Amino acid sequence: MKKYGLDRTQLKILAIIAMVVDHTAWGFVDFMSPLGQLMHIFGRLTLPIMCFFIAEGYRHTKSLQEYIYRMLAFSAISIIPFYIFFHEEYGYRQNIIFDLTLALLCLCVSEGKIFKKWMKICLIALLVLISFVIGGWVVMPIIYVFIFYYGKNFKDKAIKFTGATVLMSAVLSVMIVLNQQYHFSQYDWTVQERLYLLGFVFALIPLYFYNGERGKDLFGGSGIGRYFFYIFYPSHFLLLAYIRHIVHGYTLQNAYIDIHVLALLIALIILSYVLTLHTTRAQMAVTFFMTSATMYLFGFVMEITTYDIEGVYTATKLQYFAECFVFIAITLCIQELTHTRLPYPVYVFEFVFSTFVMYCMFTWRENHLMYKDVIMDYDGPFPRMYVVEYGIVFYAFVLYCLAICLMAVVVGFYSLRNHDNLQRKRLRLLLLGMITMWIPYISKMIGLFDKYEIPALTIPFTAYFVVRSLKKYSYLDSVALDFSNAINRGNEGILVVDRNFSIMYHNEVVHQVFGQFMRFDSAKNVPGLYEALTSGESTITKDGHTYETRVEPLTEQGHNIGSILWIFDLTEHFEYLSSIEKSANTDSLTGLLNRKAFEKKVGEALERKEGGAFFMVDLDNFKHVNDNHGHDAGDIILTTLSNVIKQEQTRDMNHNLIAGRVGGDEFTLYYEGITDKRALSNFAHLLIDNFDNKLLATDYPGVTSISLGISITGGSELAPAKAYNQLYKEADEALYIAKGAGKKTFAFR
Repeated sequence: MKKYGLDRTQLKILAIIAMVVDHTAWGFVDFMSPLGQLMHIFGRLTLPIMCFFIAEGYRHTKSLQEYIYRMLAFSAISIIPFYIFFHEEYGYRQNIIFDLTLALLCLCVSEGKIFKKWMKICLIALLVLISFVIGGWVVMPIIYVFIFYYGKNFKDKAIKFTGATVLMSAVLSVMIVLNQQYHFSQYDWTVQERLYLLGFVFALIPLYFYNGERGKDLFGGSGIGRYFFYIFYPSHFLLLAYIRHIVHGYTLQNAYIDIHVLALLIALIILSYVLTLHTTRAQMAVTFFMTSATMYLFGFVMEITTYDIEGVYTATKLQYFAECFVFIAITLCIQELTHTRLPYPVYVFEFVFSTFVMYCMFTWRENHLMYKDVIMDYDGPFPRMYVVEYGIVFYAFVLYCLAICLMAVVVGFYSLRNHDNLQRKRLRLLLLGMITMWIPYISKMIGLFDKYEIPALTIPFTAYFVVRSLKKYSYLDSVALDFSNAINRGNEGILVVDRNFSIMYHNEVVHQVFGQFMRFDSAKNVPGLYEALTSGESTITKDGHTYETRVEPLTEQGHNIGSILWIFDLTEHFEYLSSIEKSANTDSLTGLLNRKAFEKKVGEALERKEGGAFFMVDLDNFKHVNDNHGHDAGDIILTTLSNVIKQEQTRDMNHNLIAGRVGGDEFTLYYEGITDKRALSNFAHLLIDNFDNKLLATDYPGVTSISLGISITGGSELAPAKAYNQLYKEADEALYIAKGAGKKTFAFR
């Protein structure tokens, strides 16, 4: 890392300056003039620097998903300003943020671990094809980003970058020459005109001095700096377009158009701001509203800048399309911002009716449902579409819009019945937004602005009130919760209610405990939920699971806005504790009790003074088994014996048979409640025979057998510990007798 040089902020500022100089030349300076060529060559610094930081951003971004979403959002936002400035110059081709987004996606695919090689080839090929078809800088941003990301060092990157730029210029020159002969492209360029593209290589000079440091935030760490380029990019197009209008003569019509363009710019800025807010359902609803409203505003700008009937008609269709979505968005905003659940049929009706309206709008010439007759009016300040007679669907659409607004007002006031002053302040802002929406239509009906219509001018004001209600009272939406982590974290359940016990958020684990319910339902109507919320801490058992609940207050900006109910599934915890206890008390190889646990269990049995028999079980010649067949064989034989003992434990359910492994090949049993020698002899014979039979199923039949020593107690008056030691000693002596009698037998003591 260089101690001195240019940091990231300085390089980005240089790229922005170069971009402004380049676009200023496109708008105001003759292209082939020396000044024009010099400005365009300087402007070539922008693309390589931005490609370099796409590669750097991929390496260092904290959230790749958020990075991609941000690029996609601002590439879409920049489409309209880009076309306003360049008009037909680039046709359908897209802006530089779109090109950089394609390059970023290619890099993500190339580095993605989830993609197989053939999938990577197909996806990158698809993205390259998209760049060929509609990209502004065809393929070059993708190539540049790959060079900056995969280059070994700066020298390697510089050589590859220069080679790619020269090759691109050569290929383009060949295509220009071919196009002059065969005319397969709309761009009638000359080779001399495109030589300025070699100016890309000059970007290597400032990149060489990059010191790897982030640099100072121009806005004092407020967070605006990370979005500055994205916001500046579309904004400077609109500003340059506005200046160009002034330079080429300014009329009342120009002022009318520019006011609406300014309104469009404000709407875009507000939309950009909403996108930077913490993601909640309310934020997404407001984003939907702002996107639809901005689309409507753009349609109106198209209408007042178009001079033929088909162009106006196309703009009108766009306005209706956007307006349909605006009213669906209003319904969503009212639901999310007033915390009132609306039934799904409302949304179904809105979607179906909007689809029907658009169908009637696109086919009005055939069915005359939207308009019966339309002409072009050239008598006003600019050509406008004049509707001679409206159709029945138009009036139905007006009634539909009024109904949605009335519904929003009713739902808003209905939501206030249980809410506090904070919600009232939010609703006041929403109602102001609704009122400003209808001011232009009222002014049109009373002829306040003569033939100048202003339906789009109040959209920024409506947007301001709606966004302010979202931002100022955002804590009402529980934005302190991080959905990606808290709401869906592991096996923990979480439920959020407001101060009136309306359910705001929950995950699926909550349904497992309290059954089915929906968002905005009252927790008081869900069995057991209200009690859990008011009890502080409690334990719930359901379907074999044990849950612990804990309630915490939810506060934001100093306000107590509700409660969070945490639900912890303790079943696995209890099972884990059980497994720990089991491992502490059992022999790891055989699963029988270890010495300490066996002694404790037998002591408890002796305290009951019901009598019983103590067995010492030993494998005959077991040392030779380990010496001749190995320890693995020894383990198999030990587990075979333990399985025989376990089988007997499950066979006799009337008596308590305690079994343990107390040493290498020594096992101990205590048969509680049986003192009859005949019965105990039969049991000893059964153990010996069953063990022999089980060995036949292994690879080591007949290599060993078992001998048993048995001690009987009728309920000793001794303390359990002394009684245990006495029984152990007597059984061990009996085992010694059995071993001396020839093994594979048993003896009593």
